Amino acid sequence: MRKILIIITIALGCNAIFAQDPHFSQFRMTPLLMNPARTGLGLDMRAQASYRQQWKSVASPFTSAAFSFDMNATRKKKRKADLGVGLQFLNDKAGDAKVGMNQGNLNLSGILNLGPSSKLGLGLMGGFGQRSVDYTALRWENQYQGGTYNSGIASGENLSSNSFTYFDAGTGICYSYGKDQGYMTQNASTRFTIGASAFHFGLPVSSFQGVSSERLNTKFVGHASMEIGKRNTNLTFIPEIVYVRQNSQQEIIVGNVFRYLLVEGSHFTGFVQSTAISLGVNYRVKDALITTVILEYAQYCIGFSYDINMSPLTTSSKSRGGFEVALRFVTPNPFSKSFAPRI
Repeated sequence: MRKILIIITIALGCNAIFAQDPHFSQFRMTPLLMNPARTGLGLDMRAQASYRQQWKSVASPFTSAAFSFDMNATRKKKRKADLGVGLQFLNDKAGDAKVGMNQGNLNLSGILNLGPSSKLGLGLMGGFGQRSVDYTALRWENQYQGGTYNSGIASGENLSSNSFTYFDAGTGICYSYGKDQGYMTQNASTRFTIGASAFHFGLPVSSFQGVSSERLNTKFVGHASMEIGKRNTNLTFIPEIVYVRQNSQQEIIVGNVFRYLLVEGSHFTGFVQSTAISLGVNYRVKDALITTVILEYAQYCIGFSYDINMSPLTTSSKSRGGFEVALRFVTPNPFSKSFAPRI
């Protein structure tokens, strides 16, 4: 059993290092992580924070945190193009060995105003990061005598550096269309976003042993979402899809968010703010069912999600996956007609 646990811990840790980046089930709340072209796209200013914990029922929990701030730095009426700027910080820690990542990114985007309702973003991302691991937290087979663990016995493993730094980069393109038709309660607006991005390009070295040939494969991301209002009701359907591929590994998320407008804000006094609640059901193919609750009040938003594990790991996880919470503040007010993409 000890050997099995050691193998699982190392395998999960290596997967976090070499196979995938930190990812969040509430991907709509981490737009810069998904595509740098979304920096400042269709808004004035946005600040977001996300925290995720998973696999607590299997081993030491994996935790991921992200914070981003972006804005349209040059937004003025009747401009043909604008400049978006943003900052992003990521933290990830996995397993007993506390395999960690800290990374800071700078995002820049050019935003082409194709018309009163259409925008095209072209984005670049550059950043520096650090990977680390705590070897002292691991237990090795050589350290067991007669079934008893003895930390004073040498592991016999050839362990090198416990940290390294790296440079990372990414690019992307994103198109958004947002047009309001009539008053809010008519619910006749049409909005959608579609984009693609790529990251790493083999730039970051991914080896604690200093092997320069071990680098992260290029990660490709495709995403699309749409708002479909049920006319003359308070209900809006938001179908969405995300596709991620990195070497031979891929992730597909499909689903829908149901938004219901609880309170319509006052149009003139501003004393009453618009309030909405959303329920989301998404499926990460061959992995988990994602359930989400989102509360929106004027420019503020908070989202809670939980992954119900449906992979072969359910034998150990008993279907318990990961909990996630996300916060967002954005200007202008997402319920106003001046706001293009809400997702």
